[in-house]
Formats: sequence, structure tokens, C-alpha cells
Amino acid sequence: MSKRNRQDFENHQFINLEEIFTNNTNMEEKAKLVKLEKEIFSDDVCFEIISMLDSWFILNNCTLISKQWFNVIKERSKLVIQFKKQFTENRIELLMKSQFMNSIVNVKCSFRLLNSPDKVKFISGMKQLTLLNIGNNQIGVEGSKFIHEMKQLTSLDIYYNEIGVEGSKFISDMKQLTSLNISHNQIGVEGSKFISEMKQLTSLDISHNQIGVEGSKFIREMKQLTSLFIGAIREQ
Repeated sequence: MSKRNRQDFENHQFINLEEIFTNNTNMEEKAKLVKLEKEIFSDDVCFEIISMLDSWFILNNCTLISKQWFNVIKERSKLVIQFKKQFTENRIELLMKSQFMNSIVNVKCSFRLLNSPDKVKFISGMKQLTLLNIGNNQIGVEGSKFIHEMKQLTSLDIYYNEIGVEGSKFISDMKQLTSLNISHNQIGVEGSKFISEMKQLTSLDISHNQIGVEGSKFIREMKQLTSLFIGAIREQ
């Protein structure tokens, strides 16, 4: 090979190597750019943003932004949900299949939304729920059976639900509760005895339950209480 041909060959090799290096560098930069475009914020920043938003807005909008946001919501979010519309069978089925059932920690159900035991059963499927307000929903004794299975609850508002003495017995078995509003449930003297056995309670509303003087004696023994509402105790 002549000297000139050898020089041309070496120059061509150098150019090819330079092109390969440049191409590889460009591909790496493009890959970084694509990743940056997909994840403008870190997971921590996404979570901080989500923490300031309404839970329904998060579910309806933020979960659709990207896979990253979806996963952050699923893995980190603690959702507070207020149900205001009637539970149709279709709506219950969709929610039961939702990947966010275990992200819900606080639920409030508006006036008389839970008008059947099956709808209460749906609520009891939220395994991370710690606060539940189902006041004024007439769930009855059957509904209280499902509620008492929610061993993770620490706060329960179950006023105006017609659970009676039998229902109060189910509720009294919830040893993890620290706050309970069981007013307006016709639990009577016997029901007050069951409730008085809940030694972990620190807050109790047992008003409007016709527990009478005898029932109030049971409640008086709950020395651990820091908050107590016991009005309208007259027996009927």
C-alpha cells in the first residue's frame, strides 16, 4: 500500500471512529432528554404537589398524567374521600376494581347513601381506612357487622344508624378505636355496658341513646376518656 493510500485509510478510520463516538454521545443525550421529558419532576416533588390537591381531583386527573404520577399516587398517597352521589352497582364495581382502594384512609358518606348492607360491605373493603364517617345512613345491625370487621379503624362516626343493642355489641368489639360517635342509635342501658368495655377509647359521643341513670353509671367508669358527650340520656 502506497504511503498516500495508507494515510487516506488512517484518516478514514479516524473519521469513522469520531462519527461512532459522536453518534453514541448524541444517542445518550437523546435518551437523557426523553427521560427528562417523561419525568420533569422527581417522585418526591410529584408527591408534594399531590399532597396539596383534593383526592377526587387526584384520582380523576393526576393519575392520567403519566406512569410516574400513577405509581407515586398508588404507592404514597393517603386519599380522603367524600361520597356525595348514590352508589350504583356499576359505580361500586368500578371502585372495587380500582387500584387505589388501598390508598383511601379517610371516608365520609353523605346523608343516606349507604341504604343496603352490600354498600357497607364495599366500604369495609378499604383495608387502609383509619377514619370513617357514615353518620345518618341507616345501616342497621347488618351494616354494623361489616363495620366491626374493619380492624384498622381508629375513628368511627356511626350516629343515626339504628344499630340498637346488637349493633353496639359489634362496635364494642373494635378494640383499635380511640374515637367513637355512636349517638342516636337506641342502644339503651345494655348497649352502654358494651361500650363501657372499650377501654382504649379517649373520645366518646353516646348522647341521645336512652341509656338512663343505670347506663351512665357504666360510662362513668371509663376513666380514660378525655372527651365525652352524654346528653339526653332519659330512658323511654
